[in-house]
Amino acid sequence: MKIIALTNRIVRPGFVIRASPLSHLLKQPGSVFRTVILILMWLFYKSLYLSSKTKLMLTIIVHIALAILLFFLVNWIGKHSISIGYIEITIFSQNEDSPAFNFLIRVLSPQVFLIVVASILYGFNADYLVKDIYLVNVYYIAFRLLASIALGRLLLLNWYKQILYWIAIISLSYVLYINVIQYKKNILPDLSTLSNELWIVILVFIYQVMNNLDFSSAKPAERREKYIHKNYDFLKKKYGSIIHSITQNEALDIIVYAILIYEDFNRPRIVRWIEYVAFFLSTKPKTLGIMQFRTNNYIGDSESVRLGTQKIFNKFQSLKQSAQWSLYENDYQVARDIIADYNGGESYANEAINLMHNVQRMFYPNTTDELLV
Repeated sequence: MKIIALTNRIVRPGFVIRASPLSHLLKQPGSVFRTVILILMWLFYKSLYLSSKTKLMLTIIVHIALAILLFFLVNWIGKHSISIGYIEITIFSQNEDSPAFNFLIRVLSPQVFLIVVASILYGFNADYLVKDIYLVNVYYIAFRLLASIALGRLLLLNWYKQILYWIAIISLSYVLYINVIQYKKNILPDLSTLSNELWIVILVFIYQVMNNLDFSSAKPAERREKYIHKNYDFLKKKYGSIIHSITQNEALDIIVYAILIYEDFNRPRIVRWIEYVAFFLSTKPKTLGIMQFRTNNYIGDSESVRLGTQKIFNKFQSLKQSAQWSLYENDYQVARDIIADYNGGESYANEAINLMHNVQRMFYPNTTDELLV
């Protein structure tokens, strides 16, 4: 199949965020603010009557909750900072641009978070919750690592860089806590000297220098290909017979595997388990299984692959019988319409087409099957 790459534009994966009570709450800043104030008031009230052991347990629970909040906050900042260079771990990220900004976001954001949270806790006289608050960032790193494992993203991580980030975050958090945060009077900056302003100028200068460094995209590309190779081998071994028995065409196989790899990336096993729970709690149709096939009935991964492949094959057949077929100029146009029918959205189509190029190049370089025959 001759796939014609018409664009090199890189986009982020099209994650689908479903509405939830939490997302509804987060759209109402007033409600969030009132909730936070009530929680802080409750913590202050309870601190007057709690034993030392209970305070310790409550402190650990609050610190873990703050770590989880920090995880989502940093992700939110990264998502809204794409235009200024924040790096996301995607299958197709090509260049690690703006390394200084990326470093600042990943390392300094947790420190700013600690200072703001500590200031708020001090303001509500919940001083006992500030004790060893640097551990929030330790829990944050542990939670981020667990999330990467659960989502199957370990092969996409730059481990040298991640370890560097983690060491920097923990070291800076501890130093910040020992020298500043644990002393209530030190939370606010000292405005009696100009040293703070001088260091700000120095940091801005270093930031500008570091941000102009050019980093090769060889390593991200290598990790990306390793991820695709591992997932393709697994999917081919487990579902290859199901797929090809329906398509009888390697050009269609490539489309199916591209969609499978992309859906598995965005809906890893742990997320699919949650979707199954939601399915049994609701009567509405859900997308289920590794191929995210929409259905009213319970289906497993193998059945979702069979139904999803059949849907792709049926769309291909309907296009061949339509008046539109004579207007197609290449396989790329046909494949894009098939993918759009499976799951709409410009971002989804771009990512799936990009994956098709990789799957064809890596696993079907000599195929003679085409869509336009």
